[in-house]
Amino acid sequence: MTDGPNRPSATPATPGVLADGNGHFTIAALDHRDALQAEFERLGPGLGGAGALRKFKRDVLDALVALGSQPSAVMLEPEYSLPELASVVPDEMGVTCALEAQGYFGDPSSGNRLMPGWTPARVAEVGADGAKLLVLYRHDRGEFTVAQERLVAEVITASEAAGVPILIEPVPFDVTDDADRRTVILASARRLSSLGGAVSEQLILKLPFPGVGSCEALTEASQGRPWILLSWGVTFHQFESQLIEACAGGASGFAVGRALWREAVDPAVRAAVLADLVPDRFTTLASIVATGRPWFVATGEASPSAAASRDEKTDQDDSRREDSTR
Repeated sequence: MTDGPNRPSATPATPGVLADGNGHFTIAALDHRDALQAEFERLGPGLGGAGALRKFKRDVLDALVALGSQPSAVMLEPEYSLPELASVVPDEMGVTCALEAQGYFGDPSSGNRLMPGWTPARVAEVGADGAKLLVLYRHDRGEFTVAQERLVAEVITASEAAGVPILIEPVPFDVTDDADRRTVILASARRLSSLGGAVSEQLILKLPFPGVGSCEALTEASQGRPWILLSWGVTFHQFESQLIEACAGGASGFAVGRALWREAVDPAVRAAVLADLVPDRFTTLASIVATGRPWFVATGEASPSAAASRDEKTDQDDSRREDSTR
């Protein structure tokens, strides 16, 4: 994360700016807004609010930074954490910025929209290293599906122009059973990965667990795009089990949110959870991902050296710092 204004579009970043030196994604998700407020409200009525959400995100981010090189990136958003927390993130840790407005689960049929003023170009301007778009998705909803795919395609194109990687997160809804869940997740990977066109090296799929025995099929459906597993509100132990199977089946990493830090929402135990439980959990997940498929293998690119992605990020960070002083 840097404070420069622009990433030159002539030198688009690869997923390496969000990965570790071995090509694996170990990403901590802190871009929750409505879901985080819901976690506070479970503790008691009237809890949460903007101030509480901002403090929570700062506290967790401080704990993640203390882990050193383990988190390859952190996912933030412009309502409670960007650009305010930009100075906390070290240069060697990548940052993604969420683009989607909240409120989509209130009426899934209305689809998703971007936050006003937030585009991949704006993400680059504030110094983030990548963008992220969550979309509610089913492949079998006619005009709704067409509209959601149009939004994804527009954001992918805009990310290419801005020179930032884009994580696309299709979230199934109205799921009837495990078979339906598997069908929708595989279809989302197959259909949305084909929207990338010439930007295959910039598109990363952020996907839910498709079910036991289905991860290799998900890798095939992703058509050469690297994919990472999201925790999607499950417990840590559930996510740990899912991640083992996902990495064995072709995943290139993870983006973990509530499965990592849910207990820390309670201010009474936050310090202890962030000091002990969160580091242990993150270390466990990172060790699993070390057995996964590097992103450059997924895309068929030549293997970079262990320092290549970090060197790329450093060069881009320096370029943006120079731009910011002009």
